[in-house]
Amino acid sequence: MERDKEKNREKRRELGLLLLPNFFTALSIFFAVIALSKVYNGDYLEAFGWLLGSGIADGLDGRVARLTGTTSKFGEEFDSLADVVAFGVIPAYFYFEGIGQDLGRLGVAFTAIFIIFGAIRLARFNISVGNSDPNYFIGLPIPASGILLSGYVVLYQIYNFGNEFLVTFILLFLSFLMVSNIRFPSFKKIKVNRIFFVRILIGVVVLTLFLYVAPVIGVVTLLSLYVIGGIARTGWVLYRYWRVIVRRRKKGGRENGAELPQNRGKGGN
Repeated sequence: MERDKEKNREKRRELGLLLLPNFFTALSIFFAVIALSKVYNGDYLEAFGWLLGSGIADGLDGRVARLTGTTSKFGEEFDSLADVVAFGVIPAYFYFEGIGQDLGRLGVAFTAIFIIFGAIRLARFNISVGNSDPNYFIGLPIPASGILLSGYVVLYQIYNFGNEFLVTFILLFLSFLMVSNIRFPSFKKIKVNRIFFVRILIGVVVLTLFLYVAPVIGVVTLLSLYVIGGIARTGWVLYRYWRVIVRRRKKGGRENGAELPQNRGKGGN
């Protein structure tokens, strides 16, 4: 009897652990829908706060699943569908309500492009899991892209940053980055020693103060630096690759040049 009770408790515990990461995924969708309602009412600043909450919940679901050993195919698919809603549809709605609807059919097209490219990004990620370097994402992750686009819309609406054409360009650029082969750090496997931990702690304190003083500007700045860093790293890798090719060609040219006099001599005979 006691053994059966213990088995039932163990099953309930396992079920609870299995549901925990999916709870955070559902919470991400819920926060995103609240953000949508706030955008509809014209409260862009509060909407951005709820979208950030959605991003935090989205970041927790995978980590909780790995910590509890409850990763599953269902959880992966549920997370991807949640990301399309929270960081594809909702940020696109930010753009459409704030800018796109004034551009007519072009605004509708730009809004659709962001959602479609975000869905492609997630589909490509799902089929590459386990086959790519876990330290990097191939293409800009949709949560970063969606939060960054929403942030620029908020800056435009509240702080008069730029104009509708600049924000539209940012939307198209972020859409391209999502389906590109540019690699961005995943921060999944960071080795933390004592010195590095102190630096992280100092950075977190400074970051918290920065976000407290200027939350939207702070988030947009950090994510923009993340994007620029990924592009710069790819540019540096391509530059080094180009230098290797140039050196090989020069080396090959010198070797061919050294053989030319011998060939001429044979031809003269």
